[in-house]
Amino acid sequence: MNLRAMMFVATVLGLAAVASCGGDDPPVCPTGDCSLPGSTVVKWKFNNYPQYKFDSDACSDVGAVTVRVEMTQVEDPAITDFLDKGCGEGQATFIDLPFGMYNVSVLPLDLDGNVLVSTGGTGQILAGSSGAHTEVTVNVPYTAWTKAYTGQFLYRLSWGGPAVSCEASMPLVKNQTVTLTAGGVVRTEKSSIDNMPYQQLDGTDPKPCRALSDPFPQNVMGIPFGPATLLVVGTDATDAVVFRTQFDTFIGVGVFNPTLSFDVTPGM
Repeated sequence: MNLRAMMFVATVLGLAAVASCGGDDPPVCPTGDCSLPGSTVVKWKFNNYPQYKFDSDACSDVGAVTVRVEMTQVEDPAITDFLDKGCGEGQATFIDLPFGMYNVSVLPLDLDGNVLVSTGGTGQILAGSSGAHTEVTVNVPYTAWTKAYTGQFLYRLSWGGPAVSCEASMPLVKNQTVTLTAGGVVRTEKSSIDNMPYQQLDGTDPKPCRALSDPFPQNVMGIPFGPATLLVVGTDATDAVVFRTQFDTFIGVGVFNPTLSFDVTPGM
């Protein structure tokens, strides 16, 4: 190998040695702090009442486009933060909040940025510390909304067991009467089945009981949303009352509500 070739090889090896030492590579943690920031996650639901078998209304039901989440530290109320998120995202994540307990307020907004509630849904959460994650779900209650929403109520009835249809009940149920109270009054609307009017809902209109196997549930449109009660009475072939139960329930906003099942128990 001549002198020029030897010098070339030496130069290449020297550059490789410098590169292998990482002399020009940026540091792994430019700030010198490699710890991960804490994250504080706030999720929201609208009209969440699991005790009534109702999970929540959708953003489109209530007209919410954006949700604003406001955070105020309990120990020092001067420490605040907020995030605006698309309603359909279902959550807002705050990164590296100052440590402490925070009061949370969830405010749904319409397309024009108007607040849809008189007061926000509220909760509390401890801010996530370094590398840690905390999470809370805040319910916006039915009492908070400023609009007079209505909804569809869909239901099926069983008799003496969640899988027992009226034709198999003991005693045998022939007719049903239903009293629906919502918006503070007994409703006079008629239920329908497959878009055909069926039964007035003020407890004065006995009709043959509907089988659990019916392809469509009993339902009624345009009922004020919120808590409601459903009184169901079943009578036998002699019109004697053999089943009777009153249920607490909830009517959601709009037409895309779940079908609720009510098991009526024997009684006078």
